[in-house]
Parts: sequence; C-alpha cells; structure tokens
Amino acid sequence: MISFLNPFFLAFGATVLVPLVLHMIQSSKTVRLPFSSVRFLKLAEKRSSRRIKMENFLLWLLRTLLMLLLTLAFAMPMIRTTQFGKSLGRAARDVAIVIDASYSMEYKAGRQTVWQEATDVAASIVLGLSDRDRFCVYLAGEAVIPVCEQLLDAEKREETATRIRALKPREGSSMLGPALMAANAVLEQEKSRVEREIHVISDTHALPWRGFKPAGAKPAEAKAVPAPDEKAKATPGDPAEVKEVIPPDLLWDPSKFNDRTVCFATLLGSQTPENAAPLNIEIEPRLITAETPCKVTVTLGRTGPAAETAVTLYLDNKEVARRSITLAGGSKSQLSFALPPVGPGAHALRVETPEDSLPIDNAFHFLIRAKAKLPTLCVGDERTTFFLRAALGAGTGGASSINVKYVTPDRLSEEALQSYVSIFLCNAMPLPGQELSRLEQYVKAGGGLVIFPGNAAGLADYAAWSCLPSVPSSISDIPLAQRKRSLNWDKPQHPMLVALKEGGAVPSLVITRQLKCEKLVNKAQILVSTGSGFPFLMSRPVGRGEVFLFTVSADKSWSDFPLSPFYLPVLHQLVQYTAGASVFSPFEWTTEILPLQEILPEATRESQLKGPDGAQVSIRSSVSEGQTLLHAEGLTKPGIYTLSGPQTPVPFPALAINLARQESDLTPIRVEEVPGLLGLKNVQVSTSREDLFKKIEDYRIGKTLGEPLLWLLLLIAVLESFYSNWLSRKGSKLTDTLVIQPSGKVSDKAT
Repeated sequence: MISFLNPFFLAFGATVLVPLVLHMIQSSKTVRLPFSSVRFLKLAEKRSSRRIKMENFLLWLLRTLLMLLLTLAFAMPMIRTTQFGKSLGRAARDVAIVIDASYSMEYKAGRQTVWQEATDVAASIVLGLSDRDRFCVYLAGEAVIPVCEQLLDAEKREETATRIRALKPREGSSMLGPALMAANAVLEQEKSRVEREIHVISDTHALPWRGFKPAGAKPAEAKAVPAPDEKAKATPGDPAEVKEVIPPDLLWDPSKFNDRTVCFATLLGSQTPENAAPLNIEIEPRLITAETPCKVTVTLGRTGPAAETAVTLYLDNKEVARRSITLAGGSKSQLSFALPPVGPGAHALRVETPEDSLPIDNAFHFLIRAKAKLPTLCVGDERTTFFLRAALGAGTGGASSINVKYVTPDRLSEEALQSYVSIFLCNAMPLPGQELSRLEQYVKAGGGLVIFPGNAAGLADYAAWSCLPSVPSSISDIPLAQRKRSLNWDKPQHPMLVALKEGGAVPSLVITRQLKCEKLVNKAQILVSTGSGFPFLMSRPVGRGEVFLFTVSADKSWSDFPLSPFYLPVLHQLVQYTAGASVFSPFEWTTEILPLQEILPEATRESQLKGPDGAQVSIRSSVSEGQTLLHAEGLTKPGIYTLSGPQTPVPFPALAINLARQESDLTPIRVEEVPGLLGLKNVQVSTSREDLFKKIEDYRIGKTLGEPLLWLLLLIAVLESFYSNWLSRKGSKLTDTLVIQPSGKVSDKAT
C-alpha cells in the first residue's frame, strides 16, 4: 500500500489548477486591417485557432503534470508492505528475537566475535522499538533457552538490552527450528496485533539450517534416542549420541506461521570462514598397562582452503610430541603419535592446534588409565575353579599380568564389582536376584562377564538372566561316538580371536556334556562352534561391556577343555579383551547430566568432582530398583575434571570433557537458500548490521518515492521546455501565409 511521510503537502495539490486557469484566461488580440474583403483572413484565423487550441491542450497537460509531481515529491509517498489502515501512523507490533547460541558464534570476525555483534544487533532491535511495541527473546542451543519467555512491554527495553549484551554462547550446537517455533507460538497468543516480526540472528554456518525443510516438504522428524545398549556402544565422537528428542510441538512446520509475520534472517560474520580443529582421538591398544607404549591417532578437520598446521600432544601438561600436517579444506585427515610408556594411574592428555579465529575448539582433552595388573574375579567353589585359577595365574615367560581373586558365590555380595576388569562365573548358579542385577549393571557399565556352566545350575537358572547371548534349551549328554569335536572359528576377525587364530593350530576336544543353545538373542553371535552349528563360545554386547557364554564347564566334568593347549591362551585372551572393552571412555561430550555409575564407578556420594576452573560440580544421587545411582550435573565446560573423596584424598584426573565437534565445520550456507529452507511467505535475509536495519526501515516506514519523483519531474520539465520552444518556432505568421496580388487583392498562398 502507499502512504505519505509528509501528507500535509498534499494540500498544495490545488496548484495543478494554475496552468488550467492561465489557459482559460488567455485571450488573443484582434488586429483590424483596412481590406475590402476579409474572407481569406477569417478562413486563416479559423484554421490557426484549431491548431493553437490543440497545441495548448498538450502543453497544459505537461505543465499540470509538473505541478502534480512537485506536490507528490514534497509529500514523500512510500510503498509499505503492512496491512491497510495504518497509512498515517505506525502500527503496534510484536517482535520475537532468536539468537543462535552455538559455540561457532565465538568465531572472531575483525575486532569482535560474531556473538558480540549478534547480541549488539539484538539489543539495538529491542531499543529501536516504539512505546506501543512488545517483544520476546530466545536463545537457540541444543534446547530452546528463553531469555524473555513472554511478550514484554516496551518499558523493559533498556533492561532487556543490557541483559542481552551480557549473555554468553553455549558450549554446544544449536537448533534454530525449535527456537523459531517457540517464538512464533508466543506471537500467536495475541491475535489482535496487526504487525509481527521474527528476527533470527546467526552466523554463516550451514549446520543450524540443516534441520529445515524446503516449502512443501514434510515436517522434520524427531531424532530417536538410542537404546541404552546402543548408546553405550556408539562410536566415540559421534555427535548423534548426545542429541535429544525434539518435542512434537517444536518440530519445524512453516504452515503454523501467520502470513502477516515477516522473518528477518541475519547471517553475520565471515562469508569465507577458516578453521582447523581436532575432531576425535583413538587409542591403541585400548587396554594400557604400565610401562607399555601406545599409539594415539588424531582426526583433524578444516574449513577453508588447504593449509599447513602444527599439532601438539601434551601428557600431564608437558609437551611430548609435535608434528606438522597439511589439511585439505572440507575434508578430514588423521595423524598418529607414539605415546611413551607411562606409570600406573590416570593421566591427562590433550591435542592442540594453533590458535585461530575459533580458539574454543583448538584443544581436545582425553584420559588414559594405565594398570599395573588386571584385577579379575573368579566366582565358584574351589574344585570347579581349580583349572581356571591355575590358568589365569600362569604367566607366559614370567609372572602373570592378571591378578586373580577367588570367592565363593555366597561371598559375591561383598565384592565391589566395578574394581574388576573381568568376572568369571564357574558353576556359580543359581544366584540371588539382587546379585544378578548387580552383575548385569556391571556389564552395562563396561565390565566383561564370562560364564561357564556346571551341574549345579538348571535351565530355569539361565532363564532368569536378561543379558545372555542365548537361553539354553537343554543340557545334553553327548553319545560316545560324537564326543570328539574339532573347534571352528566362526568369527575369525573378532578381536578376541585374532591372536588365537594366528597360531594356526585347530584344536580338537572330547566333549561329554554340553549346553544346547538353539536361538541367539539380538546382537549375539557364535564365536567358536564344535561343528554342525553347535555353539562352543558365544558373545553378546550389553551396554559398554560384553557377556561370554561357554557351553562346557571350566573343569574336566564336561570336557577335556581344561587339559588342552587352547585353554590357557583363550582365558588370557578373554581377560585382555574384556579389560580392553571395559576400560572407561577416554572422553565424554559436554552435557547437562552424566550417569557416573557407567563412566566413573569410583565415585560415591561423598566424592567431590571439580571442573577445569576448580569449581565444584554437583553430584546428585537417586535410587532405582534398590540401587543408588549417581549423576554429575552441568558438565558444560571442556577440560579435565578431577575426583577426590574419603578413599581417594588426592584428586586424580577422572573425566575429560570436550565440545561436540559438529560446530567446528564452518562450511557456510548460501544466502539465497535461506528463504527456501524456511518456507515462509515473507523472508528478508541480511548479511550485515547495516543491511538489516535498512530492510527493517523499508518494512516499517516504507520505501519513499520522493527521489524517483524528483527525477521524473526534472525529465518532464526538460520535455516541456523543449516542446514549448518547438511550438513557438513552428507557428507561422499571417504575413507568411497571405500574399498581395498585383491587382491589389489579398489571397492565401495555398490558393
């Protein structure tokens, strides 16, 4: 619609009558000539009069248009996009502001970070509102964070602007869609407001826009949270494992936005950002014993053109290695370091790249725990565990690296299961339900459980377990003719079998009795069989740990397995493998809550957990199914966290927390893609503060036509001048058209 910035100048529109009045009062003077006949004069005057009237009419139109344009130019007409009915005044509006709070907003562009510029722009938008306007403010992190959850009146402008400038970005990623949906829901609560604005302020990072769908596409679907077992087994460094489910009412749906709502999307910062950062680490071997060297492999990523960078490895705050690598833009590279042998205990490490425009992701923290011995618990009676204890205690070429402790099943409740890397049950069933629950929790937390059957257990005792690879269907005595069996490697690439397979020999056993297992549960597999599909050793990952089930006993009552040369190496390999699988995760991602029973079993209610800055972290306890569970809260600052308590008075490195690395890939989004991704009717995209406020002014006040009208006025004035001069030269005089003949008569030249 069209409105006027200076509507009182329209009163001067009456000046358009001036050319008309001048035209009407203009009279032609009559010249009397003493000729005897005026017939030819009257004829010439009639023809000239018709031509003059037509020519004066066109000239009048030009001059009238000049006066009209001059009036309109001073009245400053404007084209507005707002609703009709507010031409002469500003309509009250509701304004919602959404600020991207991801850590990529810490990117330094010039003298300030993108976050500082974004909060300053948001504060300026608030301060620029009129007294009748209202506003709300939200932060878009991994969850929607309200700053002003409901619409505030304009009298809160200065207070809120100060509050916005004091905000800090979050140590994580961001989801713009849910925050925009929450902001729009607040605007929709007030139906009477004519004008609505939503401002989303972000950097040029493409990641937060991936959750949107183009117009006409189906709404985004919520991400499913992995099941406990799956989550525990997720690959370290996979950001999907820390994502939360998006509430259904916050799923992106452009159809819920009113057509009169305009969305201002502002993309601040560099259009060609550059960043290099360590993304992940892997440690080999996973199980580290004292004075044993290991290898650390670092995955690095870079945004921007290829460049060379240095990578430094620190051990207990001392530099131990530094290497250079050329990183290609938009791809990942790997670099390996040889870590020198370390003593027993926990050690803090970090990998660093040189400081750049996004320094928050230049360091990657992780821990290693070197063990002097591998503590192993053997549960059963003295007779059935004899061969097992002898094999575990025997060393290869020296003392054994396994520290074996033996307890009877009735004393199992006295043991702290988390202190063992593996537990062997030898004919130890049946067990009380509470002990079953403890053992299953131990496995989920990363422990290794190896079960040998025996004559004391019945089929019902196996059915009571929920973590076995298979529930035995029977206990079968093997006929004499079928007792000699050769072992088959069903999964030769399994880490537990690789070293055994390299020996080359295929052992054969005499089996007199065996569990019959017909059906495997989900994710379980047969590692070793005795031919014709009869399982000998099965495994099943549960949580962070794994359960192994043999189908023969650990003593000679069911087979001659304890007497075979295969017995000792397979048991040692099981301990080594389960110890490696049960080691704590070298790092965790930033999170608001972390269950410590799976990550840090040493923690108790009396423990003190302190962050990298020395601040104490809250540890809360809860009871579930008769067990006390501990949770650490507010692990949002990257770095090394230390633990101390009554049993560990000296603080030791307990947790390494890192930022999830999605935000380190700063690949920019194309500006022209944003309107299509949002799918809204009216989207204004800006790439600078100045561009944004120009678009806001054009929308709220309108685009003035004063300057174009003045240029048009000048053009018509020049046209009128040339036309009037041309008319004055073109008109012929009476003496030019009449002639006096020799006879004295006056006549027209045409005749």
